[in-house]
Amino acid sequence: MKKIFTKSTLLLVVFFSFLCHHTRAQNTTVSGKILDEATSEPLVGVNILVKGTVLGTISDIDGNFNLSVSKAPPFTMQVSIVGYTPQEIEITNATTEGLEISMSEQTILGQEIVVSASRVEESVLESPVTVEKMDIIGIQQSAAPDFFDAISHIKGVTTSTGSLTFNAINTRGFATIANVRFVTLVDGMDISAPLLNFPTGNLVGISELDAESVELVPGAASALYGPNAFNGILFMNSKSPFEYQGLSAQVKVGATNSEAGDSNPLYSFSARYAKAFNNKFAFKLNFSLLDATDWTGNDYNTDRVIPGNQPGSPNFDGLNMYGDEARIQLNIASATGDPALAPLGDVDLRRTGWREEDLLANMDAKSIKADAALHYRVNDNVELLYNYRFGGGSSIYQGSAKFVLNDFTQQFHKLEAKGANFFVRGYVTLTDDGDSYNLDAMGAFVNERISPTATQWVPTYLQTYVLASQGYIPGVPAGNPTAAHAAARAQADASRNSMSASEIQQIIEDTRTANLNRDQNGAAFIEGSRLFHGEFNYNLKNQIDWAEIQVGGNVRRYSIFSDGTIFDEQQNSDGSFERVNISEWGAYTQISKRLADEKLKLTGSIRYDKNENFEGQFNPRFSAVYTFSQSHNIRASFQTGFRNPDTQAQFIWFPTSSGILVGSTESNAARYGIHNGGALDPTTLQPVDIDFVEPEELTAFEIGYKGVIADKILLDVNYYHNNYSGFIANRPVLSANAITRRGQTVTNAIGGINVLMNPYVNVPEDISSDGIGVGVTYSVGKGYTLSGNYNWADFTVDNQITEDFQAGFNTPEHKFSVNVSNRNVWNNIGFAVAYRWQDDFLWQSSFGEGEIPSFGVLDIQANYKIKSLKSIVKVGGTNLFSGDYRTNIGAGFVGPQYFISITFDEFLN
Repeated sequence: MKKIFTKSTLLLVVFFSFLCHHTRAQNTTVSGKILDEATSEPLVGVNILVKGTVLGTISDIDGNFNLSVSKAPPFTMQVSIVGYTPQEIEITNATTEGLEISMSEQTILGQEIVVSASRVEESVLESPVTVEKMDIIGIQQSAAPDFFDAISHIKGVTTSTGSLTFNAINTRGFATIANVRFVTLVDGMDISAPLLNFPTGNLVGISELDAESVELVPGAASALYGPNAFNGILFMNSKSPFEYQGLSAQVKVGATNSEAGDSNPLYSFSARYAKAFNNKFAFKLNFSLLDATDWTGNDYNTDRVIPGNQPGSPNFDGLNMYGDEARIQLNIASATGDPALAPLGDVDLRRTGWREEDLLANMDAKSIKADAALHYRVNDNVELLYNYRFGGGSSIYQGSAKFVLNDFTQQFHKLEAKGANFFVRGYVTLTDDGDSYNLDAMGAFVNERISPTATQWVPTYLQTYVLASQGYIPGVPAGNPTAAHAAARAQADASRNSMSASEIQQIIEDTRTANLNRDQNGAAFIEGSRLFHGEFNYNLKNQIDWAEIQVGGNVRRYSIFSDGTIFDEQQNSDGSFERVNISEWGAYTQISKRLADEKLKLTGSIRYDKNENFEGQFNPRFSAVYTFSQSHNIRASFQTGFRNPDTQAQFIWFPTSSGILVGSTESNAARYGIHNGGALDPTTLQPVDIDFVEPEELTAFEIGYKGVIADKILLDVNYYHNNYSGFIANRPVLSANAITRRGQTVTNAIGGINVLMNPYVNVPEDISSDGIGVGVTYSVGKGYTLSGNYNWADFTVDNQITEDFQAGFNTPEHKFSVNVSNRNVWNNIGFAVAYRWQDDFLWQSSFGEGEIPSFGVLDIQANYKIKSLKSIVKVGGTNLFSGDYRTNIGAGFVGPQYFISITFDEFLN
């Protein structure tokens, strides 16, 4: 499959390279100088592009440029740089020399160009759906330690901080840290790990020095981008080595501080170098490193299952404690075989857990990102590129359990050909788990190594409890259940409590290095998965002039490999495991037409996708944008979306506290017999009938207005309504019959054959959500910009049938953000102040449930531009004066961060 994919991609690249005809020898030369209109100083790094081609250059350190064009005049030359008014210049002479172009530094509201909403360049004002953008200035001026953190201030965004290096984005609700309903693309590549199925924040992404822009579409985008672009899609775009040349470097030092943890240092270093030769060949190199101590999760007094349950309770499950998840329910008379003990009734137990900080190998939060790219302009119309990208580090995330990603890495290889009206690309993702492990399993198996639950811990507990209840234990009065339980736990934990710290650490280390699901009592998991992806897009604007028509499509193949630790891979006779391969493909077309004197733009698109394990899906989208008074735009759209059950929902086998997660496609789950009548309700023990999992679908309606008022105020207002069908969730059930897996009978914690399972199901509930977003940007004058946004969101569940169904909306009903900034207040000094607040809300996930209190975060930065050194010194702090907060149940407590950085950039103007 890998060979077929590689050959197919190469053939497509060659085909599109020669689809655009080769032009004749160079016959037009344009040269000149670009100056700042106010200061008459030369502008470096200005982008000069021949409109409708890939041909272009940049101005050098003296503002000079020289461009050779393989076409005869007339043609249009576009001149642009962020922060200045763009210009278009008509070239009419074959030799045009000595041009002097003056550019004015000005923020023109609503002039941004976006690509993400329609796959074509268009004004952000005329986008048919809500789209947000952060450009280079926004990235440079953000008051956050990392530009990715500044996304939390964008309209419609809620972020969940699983780790210092892992912020998860939630735009339309129904998301946990593992947001499988959201897609992140870095230069067109999906950075979701094939096995994990969700974006890993900026752990694998773009360094700040190489980030050119960020675009966010916070709604359904399946009609153009396929499965999983369901509740939003984020585009991170890097800088071209043709347009941004030279050396850039940044050093950042700081500290993190929280009430939950200590004050710890933070270090960051980034470097970028790019060079172009004769405007034909260019390359770039990037490297960035972040080293810090992670936020501390040490809420040991909250039960993550039973609200109000206190430490010391027999069935206490501590929020940041592990090994106490499995519930042990026993009838004492039955368990002991003594009917005389019937008055003692039942016991509901959990084992004694281990604190998170005691189980972690370290508290490091590390991120390493590196990439290299080679670009070659075949002619004026075609550019070829190869990109290698590496990302990885150490982080923590939580799904149904909490996982430590230790030295986790992803590598990408991409080959692409692109022109003004097409692109074709193919890429491969290679993932390695490093030394990653599962904290829930770690705690449970450390306990098992010390004293097995079924043969030692439970019998000891029961025997002691019975004796203590009858007054046979000195110091424990008869008839006192609380005291009896305490005595029983102390005796059952006696072997644990008698061990030295070094002995316990050796057991923890042995558990950490042994493999989950494969070795005896192991917590480590293996991730050696691959993703092969190829796609193309072609715009027929050169062939058709009565409308704008696009066609495109993609093929994708998941090659999942966990070596038997997470997925239900087929085991060979020699003990090795086969890869799980899943193929899917999709194709789409879109047509846009302007009517009513160019004031009305109608767009329709439709896409078909097919995954080998599910029926095919059609997804249409229709939109209309009406422009009046030149800068005022009303938009309306009807969109559809879908997501295939992710690779875990199809093929996982993973023990958790809420049951064994089992992939629920027919090809995987049929062998276990829990579907179609083979399961019991865990509470009533009555038979339940569950079907194999199918894709989840969405219909969405959105209306909005975006316009510029009095050339000073940019206003963006939108309302959306979403309807979900076939919502994918987990449902705990008991197996009605014995389950055999890999030749062995699967049993519960005390040896019974009725095993608690947690398959993926399509719930029958009708689920809908609504939201309103308001964004305002006010250009005050003298360089000051005031901006803010407000968001309201809510959901409803109608006809609730499943008693224990949790929607997991995980979005505050109200939130807002305000920002004031000025790039040059006085004498090269700038600043930015940002404040965001969100309401309290209920967090629901398979990891835990609880109320997240409201919180507000104040971020501040001040910067000084040293023009003679082409450098900026930046000093800032985040979460000032507010104390610790957390964004989700089980996460670490986020405290203040302080930093100072110096950035050297040859493009600094």
